[in-house]
Amino acid sequence: MIDIPKTLEDMSMRERCGMLETVACALEAVAEEAEDLGDIRFAAHSKCVACTIRGYTDNFAAQDIKSAELLLELGITLVHLSSTRSAGAEDTMSHNAHVFH
Repeated sequence: MIDIPKTLEDMSMRERCGMLETVACALEAVAEEAEDLGDIRFAAHSKCVACTIRGYTDNFAAQDIKSAELLLELGITLVHLSSTRSAGAEDTMSHNAHVFH
């Protein structure tokens, strides 16, 4: 059975916190990959957003949903940018390997 996607407003507090935690974990993984690639700035931005999300989650009951939506949007955008940058880096590395051989 396929669940119908919910908005943050429709989610329970537990579901919202789970969504925020998932994005924070993904950002930490992205930060680690960026560090491995030598992109310290992207790693720092990803870590900062992950920490902001985690800090927000601690006081989520007192916060409004619009702020959570914006944080999630920013976090998901960073994760997406990382995946497109990684694909671009692989293409560049592959191209460079052919040039040098």
